This record gives sequence, structure tokens and C-alpha cells, in this order.
Amino acid sequence: MPPLTEEMSRLAGKRAIRSYARKLAEPDVVKDLNITPMMDMMTIILVFLLKTFSSSTSTITFDQNLQVPKSVTQLKPKEAVSVTITKKIVLVEGDAIAPINNGKVDPAVKRDGENGYFITPLVDVLEKHSRKEKKVAELTGQKFEAQLMIVADQTTPYRLLTEVLYSCGQAGYANYRLLVLKARD
Repeated sequence: MPPLTEEMSRLAGKRAIRSYARKLAEPDVVKDLNITPMMDMMTIILVFLLKTFSSSTSTITFDQNLQVPKSVTQLKPKEAVSVTITKKIVLVEGDAIAPINNGKVDPAVKRDGENGYFITPLVDVLEKHSRKEKKVAELTGQKFEAQLMIVADQTTPYRLLTEVLYSCGQAGYANYRLLVLKARD
């Protein structure tokens, strides 16, 4: 019988060594990890970043294609989505949307052709901005104001301005502010 106990103790020793080696090889993993606080923290950071991104100021570059009219207004500008109409292009937040030739939007980008008012790419981009702003307003508990800041060249034809305003209205933006430069006294 002694060889059997010696064999068993040798097997028990091997098992103990293997068990110890497995414990060294495997990292300690907490099986009951509570990720709820981490998710709360990430949500707060996300809301903060969305709010910061949506309320960043817009930079307007002036050149020969954009000469903003002067005014004696006393109103302060508010943060809003920027739609810029230059002599050659329509921009939303600095991104090119629709080309302008001789004071008219290219008929190829209008839903109803040359006589239409609906500028399809402008509506599409503004709807994306609207969805993003609504989501940010919902997450921050604020009211979605649907505000636009229209920056237009002082020689912009009335028809072009009404086409842009109509398209903005179709995208859900009902409040407009026209940007002007303050005239010197």
C-alpha cells in the first residue's frame, strides 16, 4: 500500500503545481463588474461634448465674394447654425452645399428645376443639423429654438435669398437672423 499513497501524493503535488501555474497565468478578473457608474460618466461626458460642439462659434471669412452689408443695429448676435451665401456658393457651417452662377443656384440641385425654390442639398444638410440640435436640446433639457444665422453678400439677389430661406424653412428652421456689420458712428 505505501506505493499507492506515494503515487497519490505525487499526483496531488502535480495537481497543486498545475493549479498554482494556472492561477499565475490567468489575470485576476472581477466577475461582478458594475459598469453602471462608468456608463453614467460616459453619458455625462458625451452630453458635455455635444453641447460644446453645438455651441461653438462660427468663423466667417470675408473676401471679394462676400461683402456683408453694414447696419446700425444694436442687437448682439446669438449662436445659431450659419448659412452663408456668397457670390459663388451656398455654405452651411463652412461646408460647400450648392454652387451659384450669375446670382442663381444651379438648377441641377433644385428639386423643381430652375423655377423651384427647394434647394435639395441645403435641406438635407440642415435636417441633419436639426436632428443633432434636437438631440442635444433633449439631452440637456433645453428648448430647440431652430435658429439660423444668414450671412449674405450685400449684392445677393432677392430671389436667391428667398430660395435659401424657403429651403431652410422646409428643413425645420423658422427663425432667421441676418448678419450685418456694425457701421461706424
